[in-house]
Order: sequence, then C-alpha cells, then structure tokens
Amino acid sequence: MYSSADRALLEVPESPLSPPPSWFNDDDLECPFEKIPKRGFGQLDDGNQKPAKRIRIRLVNRVSPADELAPTTTSAASPPISPLSPPPSWFNSDDLECPFPDDAHETLQTVKREPGTPLYFLGAADDDSDITPPDLTPSSTRTRVALTPDTELSDEKPEPFFPPSVWSKWRGSLCEALPYFKAYKGSLHTNGLVATGFLMDKHADPRDVFEGQVIISSVGGGRERDPNGTGTMVRLRDASDSSPNIKAFRNAQKNRTLIAVIAGEDHPLYPCQPPYPYAVLDYFVVSDVWAEKRNGIRVFRVRYEKADLQKPSWWTAHRDAYGPAPSSLHAIKTTWKTCSECGKSSKLIYTIGWTCLNHDCACFFKRPAIKTEDIIKIEDGDTEMRSDEDMPEDLEYNEAFLCERAPFIGPIPPLRPPMAETEGRHGTELALRRGFVCPDCGCCNRRVYWNRWLCENCNRTWDAPMAHYPLSLLEKEVAEFDRLMTKRRETNLVIDDQLATRLNRTCLNGTQTITLGSYTARQYFLPDPSGNIIGSFTLLMSNRQINSQPFGPDQLFREIEQKDIGLKRNPVAIPGHKLEGYTRHFQQNFGARYKFGVAVQSKGFDQAPEVILRALHRLIWAGSSAVKKTTEWIDKDGRGPHSPPSDSNDFNELLALGYMEDDRISYHDDGESELGPTVAALSLGSPSIMKFRPKVKIDFGRPLSKNSKGLYRDVLEVPMKHGDIMVMHGQAIHKLYEHTVEPMGGRRFSLTCRYIDPDKMQSQGDKDDAAVKGAIPAASFAFKYDGN
Repeated sequence: MYSSADRALLEVPESPLSPPPSWFNDDDLECPFEKIPKRGFGQLDDGNQKPAKRIRIRLVNRVSPADELAPTTTSAASPPISPLSPPPSWFNSDDLECPFPDDAHETLQTVKREPGTPLYFLGAADDDSDITPPDLTPSSTRTRVALTPDTELSDEKPEPFFPPSVWSKWRGSLCEALPYFKAYKGSLHTNGLVATGFLMDKHADPRDVFEGQVIISSVGGGRERDPNGTGTMVRLRDASDSSPNIKAFRNAQKNRTLIAVIAGEDHPLYPCQPPYPYAVLDYFVVSDVWAEKRNGIRVFRVRYEKADLQKPSWWTAHRDAYGPAPSSLHAIKTTWKTCSECGKSSKLIYTIGWTCLNHDCACFFKRPAIKTEDIIKIEDGDTEMRSDEDMPEDLEYNEAFLCERAPFIGPIPPLRPPMAETEGRHGTELALRRGFVCPDCGCCNRRVYWNRWLCENCNRTWDAPMAHYPLSLLEKEVAEFDRLMTKRRETNLVIDDQLATRLNRTCLNGTQTITLGSYTARQYFLPDPSGNIIGSFTLLMSNRQINSQPFGPDQLFREIEQKDIGLKRNPVAIPGHKLEGYTRHFQQNFGARYKFGVAVQSKGFDQAPEVILRALHRLIWAGSSAVKKTTEWIDKDGRGPHSPPSDSNDFNELLALGYMEDDRISYHDDGESELGPTVAALSLGSPSIMKFRPKVKIDFGRPLSKNSKGLYRDVLEVPMKHGDIMVMHGQAIHKLYEHTVEPMGGRRFSLTCRYIDPDKMQSQGDKDDAAVKGAIPAASFAFKYDGN
C-alpha cells in the first residue's frame, strides 16, 4: 500500500513529452535522490517568458502497512541505489517553454519519512538559497510513480497485471449488460436508494485515490457550467446531505452492501494502461462517507474498500496487486476523536491533524489549533485550543486511514452475469431484451438483432429463437390495458369522446366518427395557433372479425413475429463514439430509403416478404380512405391556405419496427423535407398509447399547460390495439406537433408507410435508388385490400 504520508511532490514544466520519459519505466524505477537542484525542477525566472503549465508527479515509496507505522531502520545488506543515468534528456529546450537549470542533471536521493515528520515538498524556492532535504534515513525501497489528475504521462503506466473479467467498448453496452450499473449519463447507479455501481472516468479531485484495494473519490453534485466561459463543470454550490446520491452511499455503507466500481479510460489516476474504454474493477464496500471543503464549497467524499482482499487487483503492477498480508488486515485502525462543540466523533483522516467532519458543526473542517492565537475562552473562564481557519487545500491522507481494512463477510457474486436462459420463454421478455456479457471474452454487449445475440468483440453468435407470443398473455395485456385506459379517461375528465383518454378541447375542437370499410374510425383535426385546421389524425379501430380474416392482422402478426425480416437496432446518437446511443426498438426499412437521423438498412420492395407487401396494400387503402374523409370535412367549412392537400400519393416506403418488453420510441415528428403529407401505420400485437403535444417553441397563444420542464402537456392521447391503423395527414402537423408511442406489453410491431418524394432528394443516386427500391412489384397487387 502506498502511504500518502511518504509522497513527495515534484513540479516540472509540462512538455510535449517527446520521446516519452525513459527514466519512468514499467518496472518501478529505483529513483535515487542525492541532491535537490536549486529551485527543484521549477520554472526559471524569465520575465520575457510565458509561465509554463506544470504537471505534478508523485513519487511513492512502496512499504507494507506495518512498516509505515514503525520506526525506520537501516539495513547494511540493503542493495545500492543506482543513479539516474543519463539525465532526463526529454526535458530540453526544444520541448519546454522554460529549460532546466544547468544542475538539473544531478541525481537525487530517495528518502523515507520517519513517522511524525512533516512532508517535504520539492519545488521552486522562494529565494536563491539551495533546497536541502530533511536529514532522514535513506531507504532502498523501490519507488513507484503515481500521477495526479493533470498529468499526461499515461504512456509510461504499466500494463495491467491480467485482463479484466468484464469490460466494454461502449457505455450503452455496459449499461444494458450489467445488472449493477445502468447509469447512461450519471456516475452512480442505485437500487432502492442503495448504491450498486459507480463509474469513475474523466474527473478527479486532487485528493482522489485510485489504488489496488482502496479508492477515494468525490460524490457528484453541486457542479454547474463555469460562469467564466471555460465550458467546464465546476462546483459552485454546497453538496447536500439530503441528495439521493449521498443517501445511496450512506445506505450502502450502513448495510455493507457490495458496489461494483468501474473505471473509464479517461480517469487521470488510472494506475495502469487502460485496457478498454470501460473496465469493471471489482466489488467494493463503502467504508467512509464524509464532508469536507474545497475552495469554500462543501463536497462529499467516499472511501471504497475492496471486498475480496485476497484477490489480486488486475489494474495494479504485479508486485502491488495482492495488497497487504492477511496477518496485517486488522493491525491498523484509524483514530477517532469527539468534537467538544457538537459531541460527534470523526476519524483522523488527514496528516495535518484531526478536524470535525460534522458539516452542521461550527468547527466543521477547521484547521487543528497549533498557534497561540488559537487559544480562545470558553465557559467558566477556561480556555481551549480552537482554530477559526478552514483546513488548507493541500491536504494529505493519514496513512492509517489509507491502510486500515475491514474485511467483507458474506457471499460475493461473480462480476460477469450469466447469459439469460431462453428455455420456457417466448423471446421478447425483458430478461432476453437486455444486453449480455460474452462468456468467452468478457465484452459487454447490447441486444442489437431481433433474433440473435452477437458479441461486438469476438463475433460469437447465439440464436435467440422467437416462439409465438402466447394468446393468453395477449388477452391478459388487453384486459389490463382496457382497465388502465378507463381509469385514465376518468382521471383526465374525458366524457364526450368514446376513444381518447386525453383530449384538450381548448386545442382540438374538431372530431368525428366515421366508417371506413369494416372499420369504425375516429378523426381528430389539429389546428395551428390561429385555429386553422392544418391536418388530421385518424384511428381505424379493428375488431375480432377483421383480425381473424385470412391474411388479416392475426395472421400477419404470427408470420412477422417469427420470420427474420432483418430487424435490428441502429445508432441514433454520435455513431462510432464510445458514448453512442442506440434506438430503443428494432428496425428494417423497405422501399425507398427513409433518412430520419438514424441510418437504417433498406431493402427494395422486390426483396420484401409477402407479409410486408400485404401490410403495404392494407395501408395504401387506409391512407387514401382517411384522406378522403379529411378533405370532405375541411371542404365543408372552406379550404384555406394552411389546409392539407386534398389527396395523397401512394406509398413507396415501409418502415418495420419491432418492440420487445420495455421498448419505446420517444417524442418525435415525421417532418423530413422529402416526405409526403400522409403517414399510415398498422399496429400488431401488444397494445400501445399514442400521444400528441405542441412543440415547446410554438406559442399557441392559449392556456395550454406545461410540465415542470417547460414542455407542453399532451393535447391528445389515444389507445391503439392489435390490428388498429392510424393515419396522419398534413405536413404542417409535424412542424407544430410531436408525437410518441408507448407500448404497453411484451411484443409489438408497427408497420409505417410514407411517400418519399424523389424530386426533393438531393442526389441523383438517391433518386435512382428510390425509383428502383420504391417500385411496388406488379405481382403484389394480388394482395390489394379494400377494407373488407
């Protein structure tokens, strides 16, 4: 274990590091110090020279916990200490804004601090006097390089002791595959307000510790965008003891529950070369949670202690991977002291001395009293040593605090969760929808393909066969869905509409019920801020008779749920980056290519299976029939400049979407410039809810309510069941409104048709591609549908 009390700080000017520093190598150099050069490796006083940025290099003695607390002894048998040879040539005038002093090549002497001796800091002197180290007994212990957050010497870190058992290239894969960490944005994952997983990546405070068995980090919160315009997040307000994150850590500490710690490749204190963008370290327990001040701002810090102290740590050098000997686990304990002001006890955490860590106390984080002026009067004429100054910023941890251990008692589960069992399951349950950790290579993976699992690293494939979705389960979902919709209709006071579960009459006052073929349909007319009708939403409500017809929704659902039509998830945010996000549903496009921000694979209609072509013709009929009724309604009151067109083009594109349990699609619009005015979709399988709301930047000039985020509340909400068809008509709808679909079951398909206008495509290649792929095969007109 590395004693922070044995750490000497050396400041050197920052350089491009070319070539890398040969004197810091992977073998933990024996780096002697015989003489400290004048001004250390500090900056030369050159008034014409811009100050060089500094990096801090920590030289750490490797000693056992018992040795750290025992007096230093000298052994005559100690091997000689070799000098630095040659001097560090990489610090030269070509690399640095200010060169080394002439005597900087002289070697230095490693020293070992006697217990109780103050730390000695190496750096620029305040005057021209030579810097002389304390007269301490030299030690032959090997010296390891540890780096502070602003260093850039990652190329000189050693390789991992052995590969991690669980790792990931992508953060999304990490969150989908691991049960103990699902924080896509934050650093902490909790379950029932108990911390279960913690990711430490880019940010590190100066007192953070990243070692083989102990990790210390600050808790997020209180950070805001720097008002000085640096673009970074800085702490500007006190962290709250009542925040969910602090509570989660305290609950984990109280219950001694395991928390998996994950390291990101950008963490500046990584002890080794990061093997992957994200790597799971091991299970830890939270041993301490305390408050302190940084630049006058209250922050909370957490000390994690490895649960299995006998297990080697892959992220440390081999000679440090195993930690202290078992016999020393209980030998070191941190001192506690009770505050005379608040009566609460705190640990002796810092080398400077004890301070009260109760942030509600008047003595919270005050410097230990060491000066005459610290004597103050208390009751009855007595005096007490007490300081009114905060602790200094350059604190070091007490060595006992770093070295004490409290072994975890209880079972420790494997870091690598097993693959989900498929036996007895229909295939789209949440347990099978989640990601997985490859049992061969340890890589975390998303579930990308509808009918199989694929490791993103080693390309191993596992079949994920789809069984028929049980009819009994579908009927149970519909019964529960109907009960929920009735309750929502009552809650939202919808009494004059037999379909909608939310209907804002202030915004939508035009509705009608019509018959289209065998369907009963409900139409809603959407206005602009001036009240002009800009389009319609039509829902064709299916029934048992329609669904059970040959090649009806029942048969289409049974065919598409087991047939491999190419459904897969695709990147939707920053593709190729380790933070890339994937869609929450599975996609396959047919016909003309639909470009909507997600690169979806597309096949021509001549390659489409029969089930897709039958759905296409059903939607062509539904679209034209709904548009005809919309036109009749609008023409009745007089067509205006904002009215939607009176007809629609035949569709030349169909986007198939597959939803497993807990999948969904967020608010969006279908307003791409190449699209025609009409969109139609067939819903198959589990029920869902479709919602509309005005876009946040649109001022409707009427009392439409907003939520706490400043977003408009839904003005229309309708249920969609198996076999239902929805039709939206009017391009302006997508400029003023956005919509979402929330599936309410375990398996649903949406087959959505659009017309993509080749004349609005930018390249001739896209136009030619749309003409070929969007052409409907003549043979498919045998599937033409008339609504009966």
